[in-house]
Amino acid sequence: MRQIDPGENGSRFSEIEQHYDWGFGVLRNFHPVSHTALDVVDQYKFAEKNKWLSKNDAANYNNRWLQFTGTFQGKTKQVVDKLTKEYQFTNAHIYANWIENGHNYGRHTDEMDVIILNLWGQTGYCCESVYGDKAHSSAVIHPGDAIFIRAGTHHTPIILGQRMSVSFSWV
Repeated sequence: MRQIDPGENGSRFSEIEQHYDWGFGVLRNFHPVSHTALDVVDQYKFAEKNKWLSKNDAANYNNRWLQFTGTFQGKTKQVVDKLTKEYQFTNAHIYANWIENGHNYGRHTDEMDVIILNLWGQTGYCCESVYGDKAHSSAVIHPGDAIFIRAGTHHTPIILGQRMSVSFSWV
């Protein structure tokens, strides 16, 4: 089911729309961010204190943490609130790693369209579309860059180092 409608959702959707038929696309300089390691630690501690961490791997198991529930604070809250209002997102989740080659979800698909905004560090993605010409590509997204991934598109995150990203969806 199509989750974005450029006519209904505004002009910024045209940059997403150009990637829809292909199944994915990098959105350079999607939103300005200025996160530091301290901002990432503050969000982690805030989520930990409120028991909102969905995953918190031990130091000897790839050092990743995920937040699927709860709210955000500081710079992360500002970014999530602004983009949620602008794009009418209904969900936002954090994916973060403290080390290079940290654990990820491996090759997978999502049941919904997502936009993943890199907040801190950088993350690589390999994408394999099942749509159109069945495109296959890889990219690295830096702070402020995002990647649009259409529902059903295979993608694999590659953890290049310390990083935090937020995944937005309309479902």
